[in-house]
Amino acid sequence: MQSDRKSSSTKHDTAAQSRKSVHTNQKRGKDEPDFARANILPGTDVQSNQFDIPKKIPVKVESDQKRIETKKIPEKIESNQKKTETKKEGEIKEKEGSDKNDSNQKSKAQLRAERREKQEAQRAAKQQQQLEKLKSQQDAHKQTEKSVKLPEKSQSKDSKAKEQGKDAKAERRVKLFSHLYHNSFKNISQTIGVSHPQYHMSIVRLGVQYSNRVILGSNARCLALLYTLKDLIADYETPPQKEFSRGLEAYLQPNMDFLQQCRPHSVSMVNAPRYIKWQLTQLSIEATDAEARQHILEAIDQYISDQIGKAAEAIGEVVKDKIDNNDIILVYACSSLVLSALKIALDTKRKFHVIVVDSLPWLEGREMLRRLVSMGVQCSYVHLSAASFVMRQVSKVLLGAHALLANGYVMSRAGTSQVALLAHAYNVPVLVCCETYKFSERVQTDSIVYNELADPDELIGSRRAGERETGSERPLANWRDIPSLSLLNLVYDVTPPDLVTAVVTERAILPCTSVPVILRIKPTEC
Repeated sequence: MQSDRKSSSTKHDTAAQSRKSVHTNQKRGKDEPDFARANILPGTDVQSNQFDIPKKIPVKVESDQKRIETKKIPEKIESNQKKTETKKEGEIKEKEGSDKNDSNQKSKAQLRAERREKQEAQRAAKQQQQLEKLKSQQDAHKQTEKSVKLPEKSQSKDSKAKEQGKDAKAERRVKLFSHLYHNSFKNISQTIGVSHPQYHMSIVRLGVQYSNRVILGSNARCLALLYTLKDLIADYETPPQKEFSRGLEAYLQPNMDFLQQCRPHSVSMVNAPRYIKWQLTQLSIEATDAEARQHILEAIDQYISDQIGKAAEAIGEVVKDKIDNNDIILVYACSSLVLSALKIALDTKRKFHVIVVDSLPWLEGREMLRRLVSMGVQCSYVHLSAASFVMRQVSKVLLGAHALLANGYVMSRAGTSQVALLAHAYNVPVLVCCETYKFSERVQTDSIVYNELADPDELIGSRRAGERETGSERPLANWRDIPSLSLLNLVYDVTPPDLVTAVVTERAILPCTSVPVILRIKPTEC
């Protein structure tokens, strides 16, 4: 059975192959002979069963297969090319994706660093430009200095010695009071141009008078300041796109700073500009510049009248009631308020005797003595060192004040505390005359924290006291040549409230400890 199945399968295979060959021969064309289609060579008997198949036939079959394979080769090449292209595209996409990921990573960290590098490079370039500009300016400044220094070579030896003396003076400082030193502005015309746009001419003039001590006393300095501010406000013009109040306040500040450099402000000089600034805040927005200017000028006049003029009259009326006939009154130095009080008491036809105590270096008591004598008052004149010899004869002591501090201490010219101490030792009442506009919120218990230093050369001898002497005859004329010697000239001292009996103000006679009450009751604008 298996042999029959194999024979039948072989027959089917041969039949299929013959069909395929016939099918291929039909495709080759009609021109070919029938024997070619049947793969039979000519000269052979078709009916015979014995076929002699030539050796060329497989060659043709191989050629046909090669043709078929040659047709398939370009298709494979194209497919391979497509595969390679797809691979390349995939690789390119992967690279692009990786580049995008890298760019995303750069945007978070590296891009910031790159931007910072760019900014730093730009800043460095700007700094180089600025340095170049500064160098050019410095070169120009050096050239101008050279041109200015040329005539200085012809200066005399005396001028060089003076400059060396000034430098030595600046170096000779007392360490305990080193915080009180400030630059000297005796020659303001050399330190600053008179035509400076920030400073008014009247302010410059007042600064020269302050530094040369032409104007002395708290009331005199405050009055001079207020009249100068009136000139400044009258000449002030509001800049464009600014309000009158804000522009004037900004213009006042550098002028006040200039006066501070010339000489430190007194308490009265601090409170008066504060009142003017408060008045500037009360101006209406709808007011014109002329109306605002007129309002401020009237406010200054009112302040002078109420806080200084009428206050002095009120204090004089109170002091008048405390002075009896044949009293011996001791005063120290020169106080305008004490002088006006004595004048009011003299107008009541009361007879009293005044002892004027004076001290170096300014000898202000001489001016007080001259005015009292011109009024017809009997006077005596002694130095501070001799005050203890006359204190037993005194019935009352009248003192002026530079300021009254919040803790009750009286700040006045140097020597006041010594006079008060002597009076306290002899049980003599001490009355301090002081207006309320001199009250200060500052607390102080010594003369070190806050004070004013004057020229130490004034301690050698005043101009009036040394008119008969020459500079070489003074024992301390060459004190700068002594390395172990330093001179200190304090302007004010502080008197504790225990040495003061009462303070006479325009409101009432008050104890020293009532200063905080007055500061709280008194309106802030005054």
